[in-house]
Formats: sequence, structure tokens, C-alpha cells
Amino acid sequence: MNPKQISILKDELGLELLPETQKKLEHWEKLFKEYNAHTNLMSRGDVELLFEKHVFDSLALVKCPEFNPTEKLRVMDVGTGGGFPSVILAVCFGELEITAVDSTAKKINFLNLVKKELGLDNLHPVADRVENMPPQKTDFILSRATARVSELINFSKKHISKSTKLLLHKAKTAQEEIVEAKLENKCCIYNYTLPTPEKHSRCLIFVKKL
Repeated sequence: MNPKQISILKDELGLELLPETQKKLEHWEKLFKEYNAHTNLMSRGDVELLFEKHVFDSLALVKCPEFNPTEKLRVMDVGTGGGFPSVILAVCFGELEITAVDSTAKKINFLNLVKKELGLDNLHPVADRVENMPPQKTDFILSRATARVSELINFSKKHISKSTKLLLHKAKTAQEEIVEAKLENKCCIYNYTLPTPEKHSRCLIFVKKL
């Protein structure tokens, strides 16, 4: 990681990553770019803004005060894709136990490679649709722009217990989706801005109880 990126994480998110964590992220970035060169995980344009659009966005979960990644939490990332936020969280927060779910085998193959290369014992990639999995015990269900909130709740319902919380990345449709899912009085929204030249607005929807 370069000094500018380190400064952004500290100033915007209050995160000060240990040198060994920074080195792991650098190793992960190298693996990601090499893999993406022959197996498409994301567009070339997005790779050029990998930190600004994806690493920062994954770590922005700390904007939600109810989510403390230094605690021993069981987390399920639904539709993790190339590993956002699952891999980034697994690298930066060793206390989290993260089940990363995606139905696209090539993406889970990459996550298994990262798990092996970086020694991420707290990362558990699963190649499946979340609705087909046996019920999982989880404290938080995460999802980054995978589906509308009502749809996500529907196909994740077997994994949602009384104590399970939802923390979802969203952009322009957040308020609309909250109303659609009838969650107006059950959630909080935390806003933030990506450190891109355009300063894209993003938010987190935190659902404490369904």
C-alpha cells in the first residue's frame, strides 16, 4: 500500500493497519491483478481503481458502530464475487470468521487461492447459491450490491436467526429498497464517500432485527 492509501484509511475510516497487514494486502493485490488478467473478476477500468472503489468500500463497514470487526463474529458475505468485502475483511481482521458465498466457481477458485497464499484460516469460500446451503449460524450477513434488500432477505432467510444482523452496501436505491422491504423502523443508514475523483456517494444499511 502506498502512503496516500494508508493516510486515506486513517483519515476517513480511522483505521491504522499493521505493517504485516499492509504487506498481505499488497500480496493480495498482486494475486488479484495476475488472476484477473486471464480470468475476469472485474473490468479493467475498475482494476485501475482497485483501492478506491473496492478495498476502501469493503473496509467502510467500520462506519457502522454496531459492527466491530475486532470481535469474534461469524460473518456471511453473500455474493462475494472477487472477494469484496470478504477477503479484505479476512486480511485486516483476524478475529472474524467469514463464510464467502458465490455461485460462480471461477471466483471461489480465486478465493481459495488467496486463502492458501495468504494463510487466511478465517476465510471459508463456498461455491453455491446461498439459498441452497444448509443453515449457517451467523452474526452478520453482508452483501455488496448483490441484490435488492427484499430479495436478499428472501434467499438468505434460512440463515437469519433472532440475533442475526444485516449490513448491506448500497448506493442510490437505498431509501427505495428500505421502503420496499418494509424496514423503515428497523434500520439505520450510514453514509460515506469513496475516495474516487468523482467522490461517489455510498451508504450502509444496518438492519438490527427482522
